Amino acid sequence: MRITIQAFVLTYLFIALASCQPQEAAYKSKLNIDAKPFDLEFNRYEDVLFNLDTADFQNELKRIQDHYGVFLGGDLSNPDAIQYLKDFATDPFSTNLYQKVKEAFPSLKEVEPMVEDVFAHFHYYYPDIEIPKKAFTCITGIRPDEPPVQIIDNQLVISLDWYLDGDEVYDQIGMPKYMQVRTDKVTLAKNVAEQLYMQYLYEWRKQGQVVGEMVFYGRRNFFVEAMCPAMPDSILLGYSDKQWRWAKENEGQVWADIVGNRRLYDAGLDSYMMFFGDGPFTQAYSNDAPSRLGEFFGLNIMRSYASNHDFDLQTLMKRKDLQDIFQDSGYKPKK
Repeated sequence: MRITIQAFVLTYLFIALASCQPQEAAYKSKLNIDAKPFDLEFNRYEDVLFNLDTADFQNELKRIQDHYGVFLGGDLSNPDAIQYLKDFATDPFSTNLYQKVKEAFPSLKEVEPMVEDVFAHFHYYYPDIEIPKKAFTCITGIRPDEPPVQIIDNQLVISLDWYLDGDEVYDQIGMPKYMQVRTDKVTLAKNVAEQLYMQYLYEWRKQGQVVGEMVFYGRRNFFVEAMCPAMPDSILLGYSDKQWRWAKENEGQVWADIVGNRRLYDAGLDSYMMFFGDGPFTQAYSNDAPSRLGEFFGLNIMRSYASNHDFDLQTLMKRKDLQDIFQDSGYKPKK
């Protein structure tokens, strides 16, 4: 059988091009599941609240109380409660936010499939846990003391004013730039997954050594990835693209510093804040280094573990031997 030069060249080029294609990480195949659709009933509380007749506000609130009890569960005969809600619904800042939300989300066609997909993945892994059947969107005024996504009385509540893609309103309220990168709409799916974790899986533990904290936070982020397997790494960790690139490019050098200076087994507050405290950067390494590098390393430790072991997500989330997970992970980045 004769092989022409042209055929040889074409075959060589095909193999070369194929070898240049990015290879999917080994652990990814273990997260590719066929989750059945999970239907949620969505309700837009902000549309209702900001269109009530303020001249008859108390009766208007009582009219919608049964359907929106997750927001209106208090005593609507209390004049102070009524005035508080009326002030919020008529405040210029609130009404401006409502207009911005309506522009960003004229419908929920982006939100509904995103949230339902997260719920579908969670239900696949945890079919015995009763999760919300109803979801409500709202505006809360971008309150830093409340998470953007909550589960209240087994109902999902989403504050859409947290997802305005870096709108100028975040500068107006003094939100730091490093936090504004987390206002991308795609972050909503991450926040839903985080809330499912906090609501149904989280167990309080005493702060420990840096290595244990890495695995603890890394496991949470790995859970989020299991719920949102297509999510970009930068969104997953709340970094800008530039911050993520810095972390990846300097992974080996920073890890060598951590190990060489025996920081892994430090349990002091200073080390905790250095690796897990939020902020614009990690000054010990560079003004370009993102904060929470402990979470970055923790996620990579979990990914390494998942690549090297068969695992059941439920069992992995329950394990308390965090240092053993690290030892078994085989994580060792290149310098």
